[in-house]
Amino acid sequence: MGVHEMNLVTLAQLILLVLRNLNFKPRKHDLEDLAYAIAAYLLGVQVTKLGIPPSTLYYYTKKLGVKRRREEKPPCPSCKSNKIVKNGSSRGKTKYKCKTCGRTFYQTQNHKMSKEQKERILKEYTNRMSMRGVARVEGKPLTTIYSLVMRKGIEAYAHLLILQEQLKNFTAKSTVIDESWTYVRIRHGSKRENLWIWNALTDGVPFFTTGDRDYRTFSYLLNTLPKSKVYYTDDYSVYQVLNNHVVSKKYTYTVESYNSYCRTHLARLARDTRAVNRSRRMVDYSLALLNVMYPVVYSREKTPLNEAYLKGVQYIRSKLI
Repeated sequence: MGVHEMNLVTLAQLILLVLRNLNFKPRKHDLEDLAYAIAAYLLGVQVTKLGIPPSTLYYYTKKLGVKRRREEKPPCPSCKSNKIVKNGSSRGKTKYKCKTCGRTFYQTQNHKMSKEQKERILKEYTNRMSMRGVARVEGKPLTTIYSLVMRKGIEAYAHLLILQEQLKNFTAKSTVIDESWTYVRIRHGSKRENLWIWNALTDGVPFFTTGDRDYRTFSYLLNTLPKSKVYYTDDYSVYQVLNNHVVSKKYTYTVESYNSYCRTHLARLARDTRAVNRSRRMVDYSLALLNVMYPVVYSREKTPLNEAYLKGVQYIRSKLI
Protein backbone atom coordinates (compact mmCIF):
# COMPACT_ATOMS: atom_id res chain seq x y z
CA MET A 1 0.00 0.00 0.00
CA GLY A 2 1.46 3.35 -1.03
CA VAL A 3 1.81 6.36 1.22
CA HIS A 4 -0.77 8.36 -0.70
CA GLU A 5 -3.32 5.52 -0.51
CA MET A 6 -2.58 4.96 3.18
CA ASN A 7 -3.21 8.65 3.92
CA LEU A 8 -6.54 8.38 2.13
CA VAL A 9 -7.62 5.36 4.20
CA THR A 10 -6.46 6.95 7.44
CA LEU A 11 -8.33 10.17 6.72
CA ALA A 12 -11.47 8.21 5.76
CA GLN A 13 -11.36 6.36 9.11
CA LEU A 14 -11.03 9.64 11.01
CA ILE A 15 -13.93 11.19 9.10
CA LEU A 16 -16.04 8.09 9.73
CA LEU A 17 -15.33 8.38 13.45
CA VAL A 18 -16.37 12.06 13.44
CA LEU A 19 -19.54 11.34 11.46
CA ARG A 20 -20.55 8.67 13.94
CA ASN A 21 -19.85 10.92 16.92
CA LEU A 22 -21.96 13.69 15.34
CA ASN A 23 -24.72 11.11 14.76
CA PHE A 24 -25.01 11.79 11.01
CA LYS A 25 -27.40 9.41 9.25
CA PRO A 26 -27.42 9.85 5.44
CA ARG A 27 -30.59 8.65 3.76
CA LYS A 28 -29.27 7.27 0.45
CA HIS A 29 -25.62 6.44 1.15
CA ASP A 30 -23.66 4.30 3.54
CA LEU A 31 -21.70 6.17 6.17
CA GLU A 32 -18.48 4.31 5.22
CA ASP A 33 -18.80 5.23 1.52
CA LEU A 34 -19.54 8.83 2.41
CA ALA A 35 -16.48 9.06 4.67
CA TYR A 36 -14.25 7.60 1.94
CA ALA A 37 -15.69 9.98 -0.69
CA ILE A 38 -15.17 13.01 1.57
CA ALA A 39 -11.56 11.96 2.25
CA ALA A 40 -10.90 11.55 -1.46
CA TYR A 41 -12.47 14.93 -2.18
CA LEU A 42 -10.35 16.65 0.46
CA LEU A 43 -7.14 15.07 -0.88
CA GLY A 44 -8.00 15.83 -4.51
CA VAL A 45 -8.30 12.15 -5.46
CA GLN A 46 -10.89 11.34 -8.11
CA VAL A 47 -13.40 8.69 -6.96
CA THR A 48 -16.26 7.87 -9.34
CA LYS A 49 -17.36 4.34 -8.38
CA LEU A 50 -19.16 5.38 -5.19
CA GLY A 51 -21.79 7.40 -7.07
CA ILE A 52 -22.05 10.16 -4.46
CA PRO A 53 -23.04 13.50 -6.07
CA PRO A 54 -20.87 16.60 -5.51
CA SER A 55 -23.72 18.43 -3.76
CA THR A 56 -23.75 15.77 -1.02
CA LEU A 57 -19.98 16.05 -0.59
CA TYR A 58 -20.17 19.84 -0.35
CA TYR A 59 -22.98 19.64 2.25
CA TYR A 60 -21.22 17.22 4.60
CA THR A 61 -17.84 18.88 4.11
CA LYS A 62 -19.36 22.18 5.19
CA LYS A 63 -21.01 20.47 8.16
CA LEU A 64 -17.68 19.04 9.25
CA GLY A 65 -16.04 22.46 8.97
CA VAL A 66 -13.06 21.28 6.88
CA LYS A 67 -11.68 22.73 3.66
CA ARG A 68 -10.30 20.99 0.61
CA ARG A 69 -6.56 21.03 0.18
CA ARG A 70 -5.65 23.58 -2.46
CA GLU A 71 -3.65 22.22 -5.33
CA GLU A 72 -0.38 23.96 -6.03
CA LYS A 73 -0.32 25.13 -9.62
CA PRO A 74 2.96 25.43 -11.49
CA PRO A 75 4.10 28.87 -12.70
CA CYS A 76 3.97 29.68 -16.39
CA PRO A 77 7.19 28.47 -18.10
CA SER A 78 7.11 31.50 -20.46
CA CYS A 79 6.33 34.54 -18.32
CA LYS A 80 6.69 32.95 -14.83
CA SER A 81 3.25 34.25 -13.87
CA ASN A 82 1.23 32.64 -11.06
CA LYS A 83 -2.13 33.47 -12.60
CA ILE A 84 -2.74 29.89 -13.75
CA VAL A 85 -6.03 28.07 -14.28
CA LYS A 86 -6.77 24.47 -15.23
CA ASN A 87 -7.53 23.89 -18.90
CA GLY A 88 -8.73 20.29 -19.16
CA SER A 89 -6.54 17.22 -19.51
CA SER A 90 -5.00 15.03 -22.18
CA ARG A 91 -3.74 11.44 -21.80
CA GLY A 92 -4.17 11.63 -18.06
CA LYS A 93 -2.10 14.82 -17.71
CA THR A 94 -3.62 18.05 -16.43
CA LYS A 95 -3.31 21.05 -18.74
CA TYR A 96 -2.89 24.58 -17.44
CA LYS A 97 -3.43 27.95 -19.07
CA CYS A 98 -1.67 31.19 -18.18
CA LYS A 99 -4.09 34.14 -17.88
CA THR A 100 -1.23 36.57 -18.46
CA CYS A 101 0.31 35.35 -21.74
CA GLY A 102 -2.29 32.76 -22.77
CA ARG A 103 0.12 29.84 -23.04
CA THR A 104 -1.20 26.30 -22.49
CA PHE A 105 1.25 23.84 -20.90
CA TYR A 106 1.60 20.66 -18.85
CA GLN A 107 3.22 20.26 -15.47
CA THR A 108 6.13 18.06 -16.44
CA GLN A 109 9.01 16.79 -14.38
CA ASN A 110 12.40 18.38 -14.94
CA HIS A 111 14.78 15.91 -16.59
CA LYS A 112 17.90 18.06 -16.92
CA MET A 113 21.13 16.09 -16.99
CA SER A 114 24.68 16.99 -16.11
CA LYS A 115 27.54 16.85 -18.55
CA GLU A 116 28.88 13.71 -16.86
CA GLN A 117 25.53 11.92 -17.12
CA LYS A 118 25.15 12.82 -20.81
CA GLU A 119 28.60 11.41 -21.53
CA ARG A 120 27.79 8.27 -19.52
CA ILE A 121 24.53 7.77 -21.46
CA LEU A 122 26.31 8.05 -24.81
CA LYS A 123 28.94 5.57 -23.65
CA GLU A 124 26.28 3.13 -22.49
CA TYR A 125 24.40 3.43 -25.77
CA THR A 126 27.57 2.80 -27.79
CA ASN A 127 28.36 -0.26 -25.65
CA ARG A 128 25.42 -2.36 -26.86
CA MET A 129 22.83 -1.11 -24.39
CA SER A 130 19.40 -0.46 -25.82
CA MET A 131 17.70 2.86 -25.20
CA ARG A 132 15.21 1.18 -22.88
CA GLY A 133 18.09 -0.35 -20.94
CA VAL A 134 19.83 3.03 -20.65
CA ALA A 135 16.56 4.61 -19.48
CA ARG A 136 16.17 1.98 -16.75
CA VAL A 137 19.77 2.32 -15.55
CA GLU A 138 19.81 6.13 -15.57
CA GLY A 139 16.27 6.56 -14.21
CA LYS A 140 15.21 8.81 -17.09
CA PRO A 141 12.22 8.56 -19.45
CA LEU A 142 12.76 6.76 -22.73
CA THR A 143 11.81 9.89 -24.66
CA THR A 144 14.56 11.85 -22.89
CA ILE A 145 17.18 9.22 -23.76
CA TYR A 146 15.97 9.03 -27.37
CA SER A 147 16.05 12.82 -27.72
CA LEU A 148 19.61 13.02 -26.38
CA VAL A 149 20.93 10.20 -28.59
CA MET A 150 19.19 11.60 -31.66
CA ARG A 151 20.43 15.14 -31.08
CA LYS A 152 24.02 14.14 -30.38
CA GLY A 153 23.94 11.65 -33.25
CA ILE A 154 22.93 14.36 -35.71
CA GLU A 155 25.72 16.61 -34.45
CA ALA A 156 28.29 13.82 -34.73
CA TYR A 157 27.10 12.88 -38.23
CA ALA A 158 27.25 16.46 -39.47
CA HIS A 159 30.73 17.05 -38.05
CA LEU A 160 31.99 13.78 -39.56
CA LEU A 161 30.75 14.85 -43.00
CA ILE A 162 32.75 18.06 -42.69
CA LEU A 163 35.81 16.13 -41.52
CA GLN A 164 35.51 13.71 -44.45
CA GLU A 165 35.54 16.61 -46.90
CA GLN A 166 38.76 17.83 -45.32
CA LEU A 167 40.32 14.36 -45.50
CA LYS A 168 39.72 14.18 -49.26
CA ASN A 169 42.81 16.37 -49.71
CA PHE A 170 45.00 13.42 -48.59
CA THR A 171 46.15 10.46 -50.65
CA ALA A 172 45.85 7.10 -48.92
CA LYS A 173 48.11 4.08 -49.35
CA SER A 174 45.27 1.54 -49.39
CA THR A 175 41.49 1.26 -49.02
CA VAL A 176 39.51 -1.83 -48.03
CA ILE A 177 35.76 -1.89 -48.81
CA ASP A 178 33.01 -4.29 -47.77
CA GLU A 179 29.26 -4.24 -47.09
CA SER A 180 27.21 -5.74 -44.25
CA TRP A 181 23.50 -6.43 -43.94
CA THR A 182 20.96 -5.28 -41.38
CA TYR A 183 17.23 -4.58 -41.39
CA VAL A 184 14.67 -1.93 -40.52
CA ARG A 185 11.30 -2.30 -38.70
CA ILE A 186 11.07 -6.06 -38.07
CA ARG A 187 13.35 -9.10 -38.41
CA HIS A 188 10.90 -11.28 -40.37
CA GLY A 189 7.83 -10.54 -42.43
CA SER A 190 6.66 -8.43 -45.33
CA LYS A 191 7.27 -5.16 -43.48
CA ARG A 192 11.00 -5.82 -43.16
CA GLU A 193 13.25 -3.45 -45.10
CA ASN A 194 16.74 -4.64 -45.95
CA LEU A 195 19.48 -2.13 -45.25
CA TRP A 196 23.11 -2.41 -46.29
CA ILE A 197 25.96 -0.67 -44.51
CA TRP A 198 28.91 0.04 -46.77
CA ASN A 199 32.15 0.38 -44.82
CA ALA A 200 35.53 1.49 -46.12
CA LEU A 201 38.83 1.63 -44.24
CA THR A 202 41.17 4.14 -45.85
CA ASP A 203 44.54 3.83 -44.16
CA GLY A 204 42.50 2.39 -41.30
CA VAL A 205 40.12 5.38 -41.14
CA PRO A 206 36.44 4.28 -41.20
CA PHE A 207 34.03 5.70 -43.77
CA PHE A 208 30.45 4.48 -44.08
CA THR A 209 27.16 4.99 -45.84
CA THR A 210 23.82 3.16 -45.79
CA GLY A 211 21.34 2.20 -48.48
CA ASP A 212 20.71 -0.58 -50.97
CA ARG A 213 23.27 -3.08 -52.17
CA ASP A 214 23.64 -1.42 -55.57
CA TYR A 215 26.07 0.69 -57.54
CA ARG A 216 24.31 3.94 -56.63
CA THR A 217 25.00 3.53 -52.91
CA PHE A 218 28.55 2.35 -53.61
CA SER A 219 29.24 5.40 -55.81
CA TYR A 220 28.04 7.69 -53.03
CA LEU A 221 30.54 6.06 -50.65
CA LEU A 222 33.28 6.25 -53.27
CA ASN A 223 32.77 10.00 -53.70
CA THR A 224 33.40 10.57 -49.98
CA LEU A 225 36.70 8.66 -49.94
CA PRO A 226 40.17 10.18 -50.41
CA LYS A 227 42.16 8.95 -53.41
CA SER A 228 43.93 5.68 -52.76
CA LYS A 229 46.84 3.91 -54.44
CA VAL A 230 45.20 0.48 -54.20
CA TYR A 231 41.71 -0.88 -53.38
CA TYR A 232 41.04 -4.25 -51.76
CA THR A 233 37.57 -5.80 -52.04
CA ASP A 234 35.79 -9.11 -52.55
CA ASP A 235 34.46 -10.25 -55.93
CA TYR A 236 31.16 -8.30 -55.84
CA SER A 237 30.50 -6.90 -59.32
CA VAL A 238 30.14 -3.20 -58.40
CA TYR A 239 33.80 -3.03 -57.39
CA GLN A 240 34.98 -3.67 -60.94
CA VAL A 241 34.96 0.08 -61.72
CA LEU A 242 37.84 0.70 -59.31
CA ASN A 243 41.35 1.38 -60.55
CA ASN A 244 44.29 -0.48 -59.02
CA HIS A 245 41.79 -3.02 -57.78
CA VAL A 246 42.80 -6.24 -55.98
CA VAL A 247 40.13 -8.89 -55.42
CA SER A 248 40.99 -11.14 -52.48
CA LYS A 249 39.51 -12.11 -49.13
CA LYS A 250 43.07 -12.14 -47.87
CA TYR A 251 43.06 -8.36 -47.45
CA THR A 252 39.45 -7.69 -46.41
CA TYR A 253 39.72 -9.14 -42.90
CA THR A 254 40.24 -5.65 -41.43
CA VAL A 255 36.95 -4.24 -42.73
CA GLU A 256 35.14 -7.45 -41.76
CA SER A 257 36.57 -7.01 -38.27
CA TYR A 258 35.21 -3.46 -38.30
CA ASN A 259 31.76 -4.80 -39.25
CA SER A 260 31.87 -7.09 -36.21
CA TYR A 261 33.08 -4.19 -34.09
CA CYS A 262 29.97 -2.17 -35.04
CA ARG A 263 27.65 -5.09 -34.31
CA THR A 264 29.33 -5.62 -30.95
CA HIS A 265 28.97 -2.01 -29.83
CA LEU A 266 25.50 -1.15 -31.19
CA ALA A 267 22.51 -3.20 -30.05
CA ARG A 268 20.46 -2.16 -33.08
CA LEU A 269 22.94 -3.89 -35.41
CA ALA A 270 22.94 -7.23 -33.59
CA ARG A 271 21.18 -10.11 -35.35
CA ASP A 272 17.75 -11.18 -34.08
CA THR A 273 17.58 -8.37 -31.54
CA ARG A 274 14.63 -6.58 -29.99
CA ALA A 275 16.44 -3.23 -30.35
CA VAL A 276 15.41 -2.98 -33.99
CA ASN A 277 15.98 0.00 -36.25
CA ARG A 278 12.96 2.18 -36.89
CA SER A 279 14.65 4.35 -39.50
CA ARG A 280 17.71 4.35 -41.69
CA ARG A 281 18.78 7.75 -40.33
CA MET A 282 19.08 6.35 -36.81
CA VAL A 283 21.60 3.82 -38.12
CA ASP A 284 23.67 6.66 -39.59
CA TYR A 285 23.55 8.67 -36.39
CA SER A 286 24.43 5.64 -34.24
CA LEU A 287 27.45 4.77 -36.38
CA ALA A 288 28.58 8.39 -36.24
CA LEU A 289 28.27 8.38 -32.45
CA LEU A 290 30.29 5.17 -32.25
CA ASN A 291 33.09 6.59 -34.38
CA VAL A 292 33.21 9.76 -32.28
CA MET A 293 32.87 8.23 -28.81
CA TYR A 294 35.37 5.44 -29.54
CA PRO A 295 37.68 6.51 -32.38
CA VAL A 296 39.55 3.53 -33.82
CA VAL A 297 42.06 3.37 -36.68
CA TYR A 298 42.44 -0.11 -38.19
CA SER A 299 46.05 0.33 -39.22
CA ARG A 300 49.32 -0.18 -37.37
CA GLU A 301 51.08 2.27 -39.67
CA LYS A 302 50.72 5.96 -38.92
CA THR A 303 49.95 8.08 -41.96
CA PRO A 304 49.07 11.79 -42.35
CA LEU A 305 45.51 10.72 -43.15
CA ASN A 306 44.77 8.70 -40.02
CA GLU A 307 46.63 11.16 -37.78
CA ALA A 308 44.49 14.01 -39.14
CA TYR A 309 41.39 11.85 -38.62
CA LEU A 310 42.17 11.12 -34.96
CA LYS A 311 42.90 14.78 -34.30
CA GLY A 312 39.63 15.81 -35.97
CA VAL A 313 37.55 13.22 -34.11
CA GLN A 314 38.96 14.30 -30.75
CA TYR A 315 37.93 17.86 -31.57
CA ILE A 316 34.41 16.69 -32.52
CA ARG A 317 34.14 14.72 -29.27
CA SER A 318 35.11 17.77 -27.21
CA LYS A 319 32.38 19.78 -28.95
CA LEU A 320 29.84 16.98 -28.62
CA ILE A 321 30.17 16.52 -24.85
